[in-house]
Amino acid sequence: MKKLFALCCCLLLTSCFEITERIKHHDDQSGEYTLMVDFSKSWLKTKSAIWLEEVDGVKIPNEQEITQKLNDFKTKVSKIEGISNVAAKTDFDKYIFIIKLDYKNLKVLNEVVNILNKQKNQVHFTSDSKSFERVASYPIPENLLKDEKKKEDLEKASIIAIYTFDRDIAVTTNPNCKISKNKKTVFLKQSMYSVLKKSSLMNNDIQLTN
Repeated sequence: MKKLFALCCCLLLTSCFEITERIKHHDDQSGEYTLMVDFSKSWLKTKSAIWLEEVDGVKIPNEQEITQKLNDFKTKVSKIEGISNVAAKTDFDKYIFIIKLDYKNLKVLNEVVNILNKQKNQVHFTSDSKSFERVASYPIPENLLKDEKKKEDLEKASIIAIYTFDRDIAVTTNPNCKISKNKKTVFLKQSMYSVLKKSSLMNNDIQLTN
């Protein structure tokens, strides 16, 4: 499967979007992972780009190709031992794409994200009985930063991380994140432009209570 982030960047030629990574991580190290790519705020531009199939010399995948890529990803990660209940959903009315799955531990989740990003042996998540860490690494073409015409769209586009735990959150290392009132969920949102310049803005070391 092509990089999902690369797909987003192709459509970014005419659209802004949000990428939301949502995790519900349990004390036994299992959990649920959801990745949503949402173009609903610019669905008309996105629809036009997909219909044209090419913008500024860059090929834009059509609806059938997007569906096939998601299905190929679903088939591939479903074969990983420790991954279950894999689902890939498409909404071509609002242009929202969702991947959901359950993981037995973070080792297999790292494997999934590496397939998603076309990376090898990259550690995206670590955890023990007292902490959970996200180490951000996004395969987004850096040359997008060199095009001033894309800056405004990149600033409007967002990357969001929402992580929920069984136990209360004691403290987080990322100063930009927010902790929910019930202390179980942490929320972090950054502009795509900022993350392109510095991916560590999405890093977070979350300490949990005993």
